[in-house]
Amino acid sequence: MDGDAPPSEHIVTCFAPRADGRGDELLRFDIDGKAKAVELKIGHMRKSVVAALPDIAIDLIELAAFVYAIDSSSSRGGLTVRQMGAKWHRRFRVTLPVRKLQTWCDPALKRELEETLMFLSGDRFSFTFTQMEEAEFVPERYFDFDEEDAWQPDTVLMFSGGLDSFAGALEEIIERKNRVALISHFSATKIAPIQRDLYRHMVQRLGPNALRHFPMRVQLRRGTNAEGTHRARSFLFAALGMATSVAFGRDRVAFYENGIVSLNLPPVSNVVGTRATRTTHPQTLQRFESLFSQIFSTPLKVDNPFFWRTKTEVVETIARLGMADQIAFTRSCADVHNQTKQHPHCGRCSQCIDRRFAVLAAGLQVHDPEEAYRIDLMTG
Repeated sequence: MDGDAPPSEHIVTCFAPRADGRGDELLRFDIDGKAKAVELKIGHMRKSVVAALPDIAIDLIELAAFVYAIDSSSSRGGLTVRQMGAKWHRRFRVTLPVRKLQTWCDPALKRELEETLMFLSGDRFSFTFTQMEEAEFVPERYFDFDEEDAWQPDTVLMFSGGLDSFAGALEEIIERKNRVALISHFSATKIAPIQRDLYRHMVQRLGPNALRHFPMRVQLRRGTNAEGTHRARSFLFAALGMATSVAFGRDRVAFYENGIVSLNLPPVSNVVGTRATRTTHPQTLQRFESLFSQIFSTPLKVDNPFFWRTKTEVVETIARLGMADQIAFTRSCADVHNQTKQHPHCGRCSQCIDRRFAVLAAGLQVHDPEEAYRIDLMTG
């Protein structure tokens, strides 16, 4: 671990879910005696699909939401390298109620879970699971239901609204002739309209039977978000995707991310370990696959079909499939909260720089105007 100081230790007690006044499900927990909470809502599901979800899937969704919120509730020390060196790593001792206690108490599964989160976040999670009271089994409250129909996906795809997941969706639908379930997680209100508009554009071009969108809102209550790095967020994203895949009787979740971003090699010498995000790192996806297979007691797959592609090749895929005019509607910027209609991209984060170089290299800059970037790559 970085620095000489031991990781800070935090005691976390999670509580059984309850509905708040608006009908959204509120997951409450205490960290070091301070009350925190996170809201969870999953849209556009069918009651028949949700009814078929095993209890272990609901447990997984709740666990992942709690982990995301816990990760966000304790600062890693601020932006300076000196502080981060001492405080980057943390230890969380978590007590959490579950429905399927015997499954979660399996030593091999607990070890896999804790090691996966350690690799992903750099933090040590230690879990003590307790039996949830049967009267507290309220999974339907998490969902907004659509009308019943017979639509079924061939593929479940994680959809962020960025270039890579957009290109992946197009390739699945147009080239592989698959029906695709797009799984989106958002916590910032600026992201939801981007994902929704891209989905509508695809429906207009490809037809309503080709795809469905399942937006999932996981929002930290005020006072809960003390740390902005959110290294555990991809565990939440993957858990939501796999639960949806299982609900539809599928056994695979696809993350579409170009290999350069997936590996996320450190740009400078002090960005080591989990300071460089491991969201879709090959080892992360392999660990997700192993963990989910243990949880559901069946072989499951989590993969990245774009691992051997560059960002330029991803952009070229969009053009090749006849959707280059939609590039401008995708979003890559990491600085979500400062996005504006005039400048949806900051132009200085690594994601913006990767995007700008890729679009220029593909010769498609007419579809990604420089005016969209607050700071232009070429002029500064």
